[in-house]
Amino acid sequence: MENNEFNFYNSENDGYRGSFGEYVDPTPAVPNPEGPENRKKPGRGFSKKVAALVLACAIVGGGAGGLLAAYKLAKEGKTPLLLEKGPSCASSNLANLSGPAACNTSNQKASGITIATERALYDHYVEWARGSANTKLLKNLLSNSTEAFESLVDCGLHFYNYVEYTGDPQYGESLKWAPLHNFVEVGEERIQPIVSAIEAMGGSFIYNCEATEVVLEDGVVAGVKAIRDNNTVLSIATKAVFLATGGFGASEEMIHDRFLGVPLVNMGTPTNSGDGIRMAEAAGAVCENYYGLISNEICGANQKHGSAMYDADWNLNNENLCFAIYGGLMVDETGERFMNEQNMAFDPLVYSGQAGLNNGNYYVLVDGEYYDACVAEGVYKHLGEPDWNFGREMFYPVLSHAPEQFEAAVSEGWAVKGDTIAECAEAFGLTNLEETVKRYNEFCQSKEDADFGKDPMFLTEIKDGKGYYLFEYQSAYWATIGGIRTNDRLTALDADNKPIDGLFIGGLNMGSAFCRPYYDIPGTACGLSIASGVTGAKEIIQYLEA
Repeated sequence: MENNEFNFYNSENDGYRGSFGEYVDPTPAVPNPEGPENRKKPGRGFSKKVAALVLACAIVGGGAGGLLAAYKLAKEGKTPLLLEKGPSCASSNLANLSGPAACNTSNQKASGITIATERALYDHYVEWARGSANTKLLKNLLSNSTEAFESLVDCGLHFYNYVEYTGDPQYGESLKWAPLHNFVEVGEERIQPIVSAIEAMGGSFIYNCEATEVVLEDGVVAGVKAIRDNNTVLSIATKAVFLATGGFGASEEMIHDRFLGVPLVNMGTPTNSGDGIRMAEAAGAVCENYYGLISNEICGANQKHGSAMYDADWNLNNENLCFAIYGGLMVDETGERFMNEQNMAFDPLVYSGQAGLNNGNYYVLVDGEYYDACVAEGVYKHLGEPDWNFGREMFYPVLSHAPEQFEAAVSEGWAVKGDTIAECAEAFGLTNLEETVKRYNEFCQSKEDADFGKDPMFLTEIKDGKGYYLFEYQSAYWATIGGIRTNDRLTALDADNKPIDGLFIGGLNMGSAFCRPYYDIPGTACGLSIASGVTGAKEIIQYLEA
């Protein structure tokens, strides 16, 4: 079999017609009474095994990493097959996230952005990760960053950068913002052009298809098994498997176990349930020893409120969640401060995750005057319009609906209003809150935070007279980071740090490319993920042709 050739057959009957997307089984398998919950066990949950395929390489996961891997492989004539768990690739986070961070792109050149070079991003990421990421892997990913981005442009997608969005040239001179490219298209309009381009070059897709096992022979990848539509078993013989299934944010079990029981709220896609990580581990791969979050940068969260925070137009259904990221007084379950709250205000994408991971529940106290000001004019104006970029570009600048939504927060159990601080503290058992407020107010009066060094712009005194509002928050996330350990070529490594030949890892499954906390350049997860697709595809081609 040539490396770029499909050779497929059906082990039971001639059910495939034309391409992998047109499977027709004249006698479809019927689930046994034991049910689909046993579908991952050979011979259980099904009356028969239906289909077997032979191909050069299989991609598992139709998000950023998987689609770019498929695009690059197809462009090089390798006709890839991509297995996607959802009904389309638009079920991945790629369909709705803001966009990728990338370097040396045509978009940046057109806007006169010169700071976002490969070397600048590499130096920043390495310094931020402080030894917890594979630095050679980061270099390899960034070296493919430009090609990955331009591939999306070649598919017909459009982007705008932060200079274009704000009209402010300062964003083109900031390494934090200059690498970010925001997608114009969203949902299927974003995904379908990529899929169409891959199909036009000979690639194929199977949807509603959950990969369940990487098959090894003598320690080398020999295939992958999957379930299609919960009733069709696929056994695929292949020399290379690329796992890019998007983290484990939708797996309650993995979230509990790998974040040690910390309460967290998932806002990402329900298909990101850790399949790729579990399959790689079952094949002998090991994970890096840390996990982190791509955090909700829009507001706070609480499991009592749930993960459904927005309507179809991104209107927040309870604006009282927003006080989490305003930089005000924040305490842990003892009622004591635990971090510089301005970090939440300046960079909630990074630090709103850390607040919850380090403390579980955390709490924000505001007085009635502050609350009313946020409702009437917004926190940015109330603080005097300080030098605060996130404050200027806040998602919900004025909390005009917060008062009418407050009782819902109270009934759900994550908010309370009291006439005294002691009354609020008692509601959540915050023993030391009164003493904390007393000390905090002294810092506000002197405009010097002797404990954590918070900028004076956020040192607002907790005042008497109009009552107090206390909110309980937890961290929410769009996706998890942390996963399989790889070498710089994206090959999975085993417990002896040896490569598992034929097993390649991409996207958020790349444990060796990420760190905790998440990088502070917006779009990094998407950027490294699309770059992993190009990098992984090149490595797969080299592996198959060796």
